[in-house]
Amino acid sequence: MQIRPAEAEDYAAIEDLLDLAFDGREESTLVKALRDDEADSLELVAENHGKIVGTIMFSPVSAHRDGEACAFGLGLGPLAVLPKYQRQGVGQALAEAGLNFIRTIGAPWCVVLGDPEYYSKLEFKPGPETGWYWSGDPKGLLGNAFQVLSLRPPLPTPGPFLLHYHRAFTPS
Repeated sequence: MQIRPAEAEDYAAIEDLLDLAFDGREESTLVKALRDDEADSLELVAENHGKIVGTIMFSPVSAHRDGEACAFGLGLGPLAVLPKYQRQGVGQALAEAGLNFIRTIGAPWCVVLGDPEYYSKLEFKPGPETGWYWSGDPKGLLGNAFQVLSLRPPLPTPGPFLLHYHRAFTPS
């Protein structure tokens, strides 16, 4: 398996993969909107014998305090693997490669909305524990699903921070 940056020729296969992995078009529509707005900060694919079997994207995220943007980082997502290749380490390999890259370019932190058990393996911590909340769940009612990873410790001054993903994440 090879992990490499996504190219324009990969986009149709990536969209098909997202539709299969998420059982619908919502994620592929999101990815297309991020690309169209040039908000796809990093997009990688996992390729196995010439077939794209996984994908990951990172996009800009802003942290707000008292209504003002005060810090900028990246959001991980979507991360998807074809069902046939799931539970074989493809997703983790994509996430590790992406996180290593964004760390080298100086991203201070990364957030994700996902399974805490899965993302804790990548050292993500529950956002609400450190005063980080997603704007879609400002009271932290989703529990530990919203998570943060410091790539260049320490995190900015303790929160509360309200994190905003790119506008493509907000349905119109």
